[in-house]
Amino acid sequence: MLTKNQDWQKKFEEWTLEIMEEYEIPGLSVGLAHKGEVIYARGFGYACREEERKAGPETVFGIASITKSFTALAIMLLAREEKLSIGDPVIKYLPEFQVGETITPAITIHHFLTHTAALPPTPALLYAMVRSLEGDPTVDKLKREGKWEQWTAEPPLDSGDDLLHYLAQKKFEPLGHPGGQFSYSNDAYALLGTIVERVSGMSLGDFMAERIFQPLGMDRTTFDPQKLEDWPDVTQLYARIDEEIMPAPCWNHAPAMLGAGFLKSNIIDLLKYGNYYLNNPSLARMMGAPLFPLPPGNFYGYGFMVQPDYQGQPIIEHGGSLKGVSSHLGLLPEKDLTAAVLINLVEMPVTRIWNALINSVLDRPLSTERYSWPVLSSWPEGSRDWPGKYTSGEGAEVQVQAEGEKLFIEFNNSRQELHPVEVDKARIIRRGEQNIIQFLRDGSGYVSALHMGLRIIKKDS
Repeated sequence: MLTKNQDWQKKFEEWTLEIMEEYEIPGLSVGLAHKGEVIYARGFGYACREEERKAGPETVFGIASITKSFTALAIMLLAREEKLSIGDPVIKYLPEFQVGETITPAITIHHFLTHTAALPPTPALLYAMVRSLEGDPTVDKLKREGKWEQWTAEPPLDSGDDLLHYLAQKKFEPLGHPGGQFSYSNDAYALLGTIVERVSGMSLGDFMAERIFQPLGMDRTTFDPQKLEDWPDVTQLYARIDEEIMPAPCWNHAPAMLGAGFLKSNIIDLLKYGNYYLNNPSLARMMGAPLFPLPPGNFYGYGFMVQPDYQGQPIIEHGGSLKGVSSHLGLLPEKDLTAAVLINLVEMPVTRIWNALINSVLDRPLSTERYSWPVLSSWPEGSRDWPGKYTSGEGAEVQVQAEGEKLFIEFNNSRQELHPVEVDKARIIRRGEQNIIQFLRDGSGYVSALHMGLRIIKKDS
C-alpha cells in the first residue's frame, strides 16, 4: 500500500534539502511513478548555479551506468528476434576479441551481461574518454595529483575496433574462469554495444532511438553531447576542485564505450523507461533475475542489480557515477513503482536519497536502511592478513593498514576504520550508507584481492 499520509512529501523534501546542504549538492531532480502515472516529480537546487537556473524534472542530466540497462535491453530485443543468443560466444560476433587463448572461446554474451567474463578492471575507459576532457578544469586537478599521465599513457580509443585491438594487444591477466567471479566491467558493456551495432547494422545510438526512445516517447534522451547544445533545460556539470564545487562543463564522452555509461536523460524519460518494464513483466523477470550474488544481499541480473527481498518485495535497480553525474533508477514491480534520482555532482548519496523517497511513499521511516550488518565484537581469524596495497588497471588505489587493534582503509583521499562483520568481510560507512569490503583468498589461502565498489582489486605482491 502507498502511504495515505499527506505529509510525506514535505518530510522528504525537508530531509533532501538537509542532505543537499551537507554534501554541497548544486542541483538534483527526483521522480516517482505508480502504475505508469507520475505521482511526484520535482527539482531541488540549481541546474546551473551561476545563472540561478532551477533544476526540475525536465532537466537533462547524465545518467552514467544506468545506460548499462539500456544496452542489456538492446541485446534482449535482438535475442527475441533470434538475431543472437545470450549463450553465444562473444567471438561469434567479435572475432577480434582476445583476452587469453584459454578463456576467450568460453566467454559468452551472458558473461558480459552479468560482469562474470573474468575481465580485470583496465584503463580502457580513461583512454576512451580522454578527448572529451580537452579544456576541462578537472584536467588541471588530475595533473596536480599526478594522475593525468595514466589517462594519456596510450593513444585515445575512438571506436569499438580500437577497444578490441587494445584488449588483444595488452594481454591482461584474467581474474579466473568465465562465470566464476563477479567484477564490474565497463569494457564488457562497451563491447555489448559493439555487438548490437554489428548485429543490427546500426549505430548504438540509432538502434536505441528507433527501438527504445521513440516508442516510449523518451524525446529528451541521447548519447550525443552535441544535441545538448540545442536543447533547453540541460544541467551544468560540477566537480569538486580543491575543496570547492566548480563548473566542469565538458561532458565525458567515449564513442568506443557508449554502451557502458554515456546516455543523458531526465526524470520524466526515466520514469517512462521504468514503466516499460512494469508493463512487460516477463522482460522484467528476465533482466531482473538474481543471477550472480553480490555483497550485501544483492545480485546482478542483466543490466540491473537486484535485491530479492526488501521489506517483502524485490527491487530492480542500477546507479551511475561519472564526472558531474550521480544517478539512480529503481523499480518495485510488486508495487508498480518506478523512482529515479539525478544529481549534477559525482560521488553523492544518490542511493540514499532514492531509498528515502521509496520509504516515504511506502509509509516507512524515511531513514530505513536496506541492509543490516551487525559489527562483530572481535576480529575474525585471518583478518590480520588484510593489510597491504591493492591496485587495479582502472586506477583504483586502496591501502589497508593496521594500527594497534584497529584496521583502516584508505582510498579516494579518504581514510575510514574497518569494522568486521563476517570472516573476510568488513563494513565501512560511506556517504551515510553501509558498504561491505570483502577480502578474497587464492588457492593457498593468501589474501590476493579485495572486492570493493563491485570490482575485484588485486593485492600488490
